[in-house]
Amino acid sequence: MKKLFAALYFFGFIPFFSIGQTCKESFLGSKTLYQSQQQQYIAPPKGYLPVFINHVGRHGARHLTKDVNATYIYQLLLHADSLNGLSKAGKLLKEKILALEKVEKKNIKSISFRGKTEQVGIADRMFANYSNVFTNQKPLLHISYTKEIRTLQTAAAFLGELGTKISEPVIMKQINDTTLRFYDMSPSYDDYKNYGNWHKYLQQLKISVKYNELTRQVAQQFFTASYFKNLNENNIDKLTGDLFGFVNIFYSIENEIKDAGYKLSDVDMQLFLTCKQLSVLGIIDNAEDFFAKGPDSDANGIQVKISLPLLADFVSTTDSYIKTKAINAQFRFCHAETISPIAALMGFASDTTTNVNNINHVWNAYKVIPLSSNIQWILYQKQGSENYLIKFLLNEKEIAVKGLITEIFPYYNWDDVRAFYLKKLEQFNVSPHTDFVQFLKYLK
Repeated sequence: MKKLFAALYFFGFIPFFSIGQTCKESFLGSKTLYQSQQQQYIAPPKGYLPVFINHVGRHGARHLTKDVNATYIYQLLLHADSLNGLSKAGKLLKEKILALEKVEKKNIKSISFRGKTEQVGIADRMFANYSNVFTNQKPLLHISYTKEIRTLQTAAAFLGELGTKISEPVIMKQINDTTLRFYDMSPSYDDYKNYGNWHKYLQQLKISVKYNELTRQVAQQFFTASYFKNLNENNIDKLTGDLFGFVNIFYSIENEIKDAGYKLSDVDMQLFLTCKQLSVLGIIDNAEDFFAKGPDSDANGIQVKISLPLLADFVSTTDSYIKTKAINAQFRFCHAETISPIAALMGFASDTTTNVNNINHVWNAYKVIPLSSNIQWILYQKQGSENYLIKFLLNEKEIAVKGLITEIFPYYNWDDVRAFYLKKLEQFNVSPHTDFVQFLKYLK
């Protein structure tokens, strides 16, 4: 058997090292399928009941956001094939990519069946744990989402399930890109994302894990020697990046693969990468998220403070509930680029490091921003009083706020929380009443 596998590898059919492998899925990072991170919760102090939910959540598991035939790997493989430049492994990869193209053709940018079930689960658990929030006749739910269709689809899946449990909910919807796509509205953040110093640190990490050697090993298996020698480092890098993206998306679209009449093995491309290679690519992907969307080496850097509009909105909507009792729940549906910086700004995932080899010890995308990741503020009121407590959930796990003290964790006094976050807003010379369109335009 070993001789057979070795022969297959020698003739370029499949990489010998990937036969029958089962790899840890932490390499999926922000493409990790969602699971609630806590099942049992600490009861509130006696007499307190949940009265208001303030929520922000990433869209559910999704399809690709770019047509398969527009990717670099697709175009390169077809070009190589036209020149008889593909190995047997390359031809097998091409077949899998063509199958993926057919699966994804009508689904680009949409959430998948798995994404819908993720949202149904979150809605079910929310109602089971905090049903008191929704007991009013015709509870008012305020919904905001971004211009991307997948956030509207996510809202629909979540509300569709929640609506089966609530008596005649009144739903108000709006697009709110200022609060939820703030990263697209700041020219200075664009500069940071494209040209920031973090790129040199990412390059240091790539050197330390021998990234270029890895990408050559990955790419070489797909081409004849004569074709491969004409590929440069940039070609090889883009091919590996696209392949890793296809490996990651596979888990989100398993239902659609079957519905299209394929076996999962017809589309699964993980066999072309070893567990070690997947792990290294996952480490690099995690680092890029940490630098560009997370706390990096400065939890007050521009990559975090761009989320100030959302923090202000959380404070003002909670205040509004306490003053008017008008809205029972505030739900927002957005993207990983929203959840990561606001989790850092709120003090939930704000640990920093200057050591590129230490990132995985302080921050993990699969824990902070998996698919359907979410943050919930659950406000509690003591019956017959105006005393309020609040607890915080990150991916449905009760979580502490860095820099804020409580003697009844996970519950915090709302007045303390309000003062804490208002002080944080003031630190950046903003308030809940700031014009955040202008703020983001001129943010440095």
